[in-house]
Amino acid sequence: MVFRRNSGIAALLALVAAASMWFYIRRIDVPHQEHEAVKLERPRGNLSDLYPRWLGARELLLHGRDPYSLEVTREIQRGYYGREIDSSRPGDPKDMEGFAYPVYVAFVLAPTLHMDFATVRVLSLWLLTGFTVLSVLLWERVIGLGFSPWAFVVVTLLTLGSYPFAEAISLQQLSLLVAVLLAGSFLTRLSGQLFLSGALLALATIKPQLALLPLLLMVFWVLGNWRERRNWMWGFASTMALLLGASEYLLPGWIFRFYDAARSYQAYIGGTAFLDLLLGARWGGVGRILIALVVLWVGWKARKFAPNDSASLRAMSLALAAAVCTAPNRATYNQVLLLPGLFLAFDLAQRSGPMVRRLGMMVEGLLVWPWIACGILIVAGVVFHATDFVQRAWQLPLYTTLSLPVALLVLLLVLPVQGRIAERS
Repeated sequence: MVFRRNSGIAALLALVAAASMWFYIRRIDVPHQEHEAVKLERPRGNLSDLYPRWLGARELLLHGRDPYSLEVTREIQRGYYGREIDSSRPGDPKDMEGFAYPVYVAFVLAPTLHMDFATVRVLSLWLLTGFTVLSVLLWERVIGLGFSPWAFVVVTLLTLGSYPFAEAISLQQLSLLVAVLLAGSFLTRLSGQLFLSGALLALATIKPQLALLPLLLMVFWVLGNWRERRNWMWGFASTMALLLGASEYLLPGWIFRFYDAARSYQAYIGGTAFLDLLLGARWGGVGRILIALVVLWVGWKARKFAPNDSASLRAMSLALAAAVCTAPNRATYNQVLLLPGLFLAFDLAQRSGPMVRRLGMMVEGLLVWPWIACGILIVAGVVFHATDFVQRAWQLPLYTTLSLPVALLVLLLVLPVQGRIAERS
């Protein structure tokens, strides 16, 4: 991805691409979902992923109730779906929408608990959008690309106009908050603020499935030079101790309740992960294990390198891409974590051999396809009034959502590592 000076045209094209994606979301995707809901008699309430976390946190902190309880889950369903779901009705969702987060997410949401949810929803839209713009800036500094103002505008517009962000912001998904916490953690590590870096990563564990691989990577990195890097561990450990201790005080035995809720969630969404859909449920599990092992091996080999070394940056990007690929569901909104991997891959692929450059071009094609497909659907529907085609091909922009994370993972693995500044152990 190459940016040039005076790239006003590139910014205009990025704006058109972003607008086409949002037109697709509002005029094609959502109407299709609403039509399917009517046909299947599927309930639709506020459909905000923030709502179960917010209501569970409110019931815990304001009323002392167990957010994992069946009673609170039913209350959540009445807001999220508009009514309690009924397993005997074939059209009803399988996801119970329980409070399947660690208790300490309540501390993050505490400032909003005296507000009504309509206000919280609007506030979250602005905050999460701002966090995403900040994530672009932080990841750019972590990778060290030195964007020009125009380049930053282009990348920000494309990020805010991407399907993962559109899905995440529509659902008020906390993945956007986790993304900025991880970006902040890696940037503060780069600037030497190790205690703060550890504390930020501890906060990111509100979504453990996204934070686990980056956490293991950072533990390896600290072990690579314990004397100089141990403050990172003290920052992480002290913050986690505070979060876990406060959670246990509020809801004794909550870890077991959370474990049961997470297992139930796994049962609802079984077979919907990226690798399950690509390889099948049986081989998908094997694929997750292999990816995790490869990423951990790369992280271990890079443990002695400085944070700004390409080996260290590649290990970080691999951990984030692998977190997306190995997540328990295909949730496209998690792909906001691919941003640093895309930055690094496109930067290094330009200086690599023909095979790597071709693979980079393939990843670029997968990345760009959703905007092209949105353009096709918009032209077909608005210009040629081909309503039947649009209704049949409404999933066209989503065709690459499964393959992009895996393709990026492969590209990051084959990238040549340059700029090593430490001796190999």
